[in-house]
Amino acid sequence: MDADFPPSILSLGYRNTIATGSLSKAYSLAGIRVGWIASRNPAIVEQCASTRDYTTIAVSQLDQAVATFALSPATIHSLLGRNIQLAKTNLDLLERFVVKHDEYCSYVKPVAGTTAFVKFERDGQPIDAEAFCKTLQEKTGVMFLPGDVGFGDEFKGYVRIGFANRTEVVQKGLEEVRKFMRKEYDDLPVCE
Repeated sequence: MDADFPPSILSLGYRNTIATGSLSKAYSLAGIRVGWIASRNPAIVEQCASTRDYTTIAVSQLDQAVATFALSPATIHSLLGRNIQLAKTNLDLLERFVVKHDEYCSYVKPVAGTTAFVKFERDGQPIDAEAFCKTLQEKTGVMFLPGDVGFGDEFKGYVRIGFANRTEVVQKGLEEVRKFMRKEYDDLPVCE
């Protein structure tokens, strides 16, 4: 087993587990509308296939050709390896940002995926995540997304930060956020 390529959830042996995936995130092929679903339970797979047949006629031939190439043995490991390394490098940048600004933000460092769920506070109160994200976008061009919308009080102050981008973009974005924190953060509303 290769530590850089985590095993599929299907390898854990649970019969009713459902694994889904697409070429969008891990493969950096968001424009290719190809995905998959897998399970050890043939009845689940058949039900999903039946639903898919009802909702989708076909994927384009070009999408199928690109997906075939991306998932081929000659390509898949170098493609995933590149993207995993990019995510690790960028997560390290985000980690340094959170540590440096620990009086304002905290998180549980992600161990998978390419989005972090970061809590921002001021004087012990969660910030208004929607106002924070909107003001940040307007003043810096950096886009974070509110993480508390629709989740109730437990997630007030949380924002979603995607870090799957070119490292230079992540560096520049975090530098803009750092400047924003120094100039604008104290004026943001907090949640009561």
